[in-house]
Amino acid sequence: MKLKKMVTALFAIAAVGVVSAAAAFACTNLATLNLSKATGNPSDVVTVSGSSFAVPRASDAVQAPTPVVLHWNGVDGPELATATPDSAGNISATFAIPQGSPGYYVVVATQRDAKGVDKYGTPARASFQILGTGGQTAVQQPGSQTPAQLASEPSSSGMIALTVGLGALGLILFGAGFTAFVRQARAREVPATAPVRRD
Repeated sequence: MKLKKMVTALFAIAAVGVVSAAAAFACTNLATLNLSKATGNPSDVVTVSGSSFAVPRASDAVQAPTPVVLHWNGVDGPELATATPDSAGNISATFAIPQGSPGYYVVVATQRDAKGVDKYGTPARASFQILGTGGQTAVQQPGSQTPAQLASEPSSSGMIALTVGLGALGLILFGAGFTAFVRQARAREVPATAPVRRD
């Protein structure tokens, strides 16, 4: 009975740890990007705002924030503007929509370190639709992207998926180890039968 209580307590402590870790991961902020308007024409001026971009830690106070670069239609597309995050990780900038055929495009905000590696939670994306003549929604044109394609473009979300996968693997390994521990503990609980003497 005592062993059963100990196993239950151990399981409860482990469960609290797993839930706490999952909550911490769920609260991790990813960079976001918002446009003042989502549709328009080439040469329209758009204001972009963003949040949760990386800023230097307090211990790195002498280091300047890494700039955020806005690209048109891809992480390595033409540069639209740059912005420096404030102390809270917020950005703001304006740019003109480049020339292009009617259809869906994407504004991508990248923030890379000195080695060219994306900062955690970036790049951020926002879609923009160039309208056809007369402001009408146009049929998909070559070179533009649908909203589904914009969402599926590779990013640091691959790193997030890898982190989640490793977390799940850790839970599976913990479960297997816990099961082995319980089986071994139960095997010790079984009383040994006394040998029968025959005279």
